[in-house]
Amino acid sequence: MRNRHGFTLIELLVVIAIIAVLIALLLPAVQSAREAARRAQCTNNMKQLGLALHNYESANQMFPIGMYWAWIPGMPGWVTTTHGPLPATTQFLEQGVVFNAINFNHNMYEPANNTVHGLGISTFWCPSDGPISRIRQNVVAPGVSMAYSSYAGIAGPWFVNTYSLVNPTVVHPDFARVIANGRGIFFVHSTIRVSDITDGTSNTMGMGEHAHSPLTENDQRDWFWWTSGNYGDTMISTYHPLNPHRRVAPGTGNYTGLGASAFISSASSMHPGGANFLFMDGSVRFLKDTINSWPLGPNGQPVGLTSTGGFWNRIFTLNPPAQFGVYQALSTRNGSEVISADAF
Repeated sequence: MRNRHGFTLIELLVVIAIIAVLIALLLPAVQSAREAARRAQCTNNMKQLGLALHNYESANQMFPIGMYWAWIPGMPGWVTTTHGPLPATTQFLEQGVVFNAINFNHNMYEPANNTVHGLGISTFWCPSDGPISRIRQNVVAPGVSMAYSSYAGIAGPWFVNTYSLVNPTVVHPDFARVIANGRGIFFVHSTIRVSDITDGTSNTMGMGEHAHSPLTENDQRDWFWWTSGNYGDTMISTYHPLNPHRRVAPGTGNYTGLGASAFISSASSMHPGGANFLFMDGSVRFLKDTINSWPLGPNGQPVGLTSTGGFWNRIFTLNPPAQFGVYQALSTRNGSEVISADAF
């Protein structure tokens, strides 16, 4: 009768080791494939937004307003912001029911619009931005749910802020001068048309990713509201470099040389190495973290950039010989900057 031989302990350990090595080799590939799929879905979301924006422009002879101020009786001034550019696009994103539910003649914070705040729209969510789909309680209106967006309109290299109230009728004396200082596509009271993009639609960014994941729990609740046109909700700038949350000093939690608000007001993503941007020709391009950006001084502010005025009438000026970086130049619609195609 033949003897039956089993595995020795050494043979078993060798087999286990081989399996472990194979798993270690395959796991990064699987993770990379999953991220590639998420990034592709993110790109598709932004292309849909691009089509919606251009359909809106064709129908209304202008792109959606970045934000306009509207006074709410009995509410403090800081909550007078109304809807941003995203609600206006819903009619062109197969979200006609949502569009019809929005009361555009009322401020977004009034009870007439409470039902739309908490309506989550997957087209506005990047799959890599984990917590973006969570619905939270609105801090301005307790008991009202709020949904969020992974995408935001680009105001340009800086934010402009002023007001022109309809009821009561009050227009800031520097309104026209401040609006003229808006360099991007979406900013307060913007009324931009395709013909206004003299830098060329293929050289002008319209929207960028705006990652929710790097924020603290409180900031995740308080910012990135999809219905709001407030800066930090659905409007961002290129004032700070791309993905400032990746400049965190190890072990400190501080944003090195950028200031605490940089990650709220800047383009960012959870994709490795950069972020997706919608250009005004409808294309979506992935810009790397290493894209040329204007230099920052010791105080974290752009070198050569000065401003005059106060909260409601601040005017920014870039003084020679200082120049925009490639990143900032792509965020202007009419700066006449010469940008090489291989620079981004």
